[in-house]
Amino acid sequence: MKRRRSSPSRKRGGSPVRYGLEAAILCILLLVAAYVNNGGSPSPVTPPAQTLSESQKKSTPVGRTSTQENGNARTATTAKTSVSPDGRQYRLVRVSDGDSFELKDDENHTLRVRLYGVDAPEGNQRFGRESREHLLDLLKNTPLRMKAMYKDQYQRTVAIVYLCDGKGFDERSVNQQQVQAGMAWVYDSFCKEDVCGTWKIEEALAKKQKLGLWKDEKPTPPWQWRKTHKR
Repeated sequence: MKRRRSSPSRKRGGSPVRYGLEAAILCILLLVAAYVNNGGSPSPVTPPAQTLSESQKKSTPVGRTSTQENGNARTATTAKTSVSPDGRQYRLVRVSDGDSFELKDDENHTLRVRLYGVDAPEGNQRFGRESREHLLDLLKNTPLRMKAMYKDQYQRTVAIVYLCDGKGFDERSVNQQQVQAGMAWVYDSFCKEDVCGTWKIEEALAKKQKLGLWKDEKPTPPWQWRKTHKR
């Protein structure tokens, strides 16, 4: 009796070499298609939206204002006052005290002015005379420019005032120079512009150096002095 020759067993699923080759060809075709669709450039990898948002948040340093929060994107370290003088020039008529005076404009109109954001000693208060004389020395015999902020209850123009310097003007306002010399306080209740922060630093320096009214250990602010002294 003849034995039937057994045929070699076949592995199910086909040759592994064949399927590996097919997979490699498929990957190559997919890469070529992606390359062609992107104009010959590799497609950029876009990070997830949440990751990008966190990255943008970290890129804004502490103490700075982002563009989204403030349209002019100013920062704490480069903050500048948003007010600048108008195009008119003025000249001094008289000085009442260390923060109030009268000016005349180009058309010879008289204007009563109160320095914005500062408060000087009253005339009968200690250092009141020194403050008035310091302001007079600053304003006399020089053209002036100013930026009106608003009218107060006495119908005075509350303003930031600048000394003219040739065709330009001294960027240190008269308001600031009164504070620097220790001839006025920063009036915290009414000083709200960005520049008020700089004036507070000037006030602290004048106090440390004992300039002007800071020669006294505890000078009385005029807003407190007025409460017990009627005009």
